[in-house]
Amino acid sequence: METWEEYREELEKYREELENDNFEVEQDVIELEEKIEMEIYESFDEDDAKPFKKLLKELKVLKEEFDFYDEQAERDMMNPNGDDEDFD
Repeated sequence: METWEEYREELEKYREELENDNFEVEQDVIELEEKIEMEIYESFDEDDAKPFKKLLKELKVLKEEFDFYDEQAERDMMNPNGDDEDFD
């Protein structure tokens, strides 16, 4: 299993790529986010999850900084009641 240090290195590599206008790594960033979220989900306790949660926050800041498209957020903004069963 990969460690949070390896994920941190991966995140820093993607940050450098994005700073150099290489936006082809966007999907890689999203996949890294999914891996980190899985590590948090599979953590034995809060102490195990803590470094991954911190890293996830950093990743989300990176996504905001480089204006990543968030499909779910876009849907929620356009249709705030879209998940309601009674919504027409």
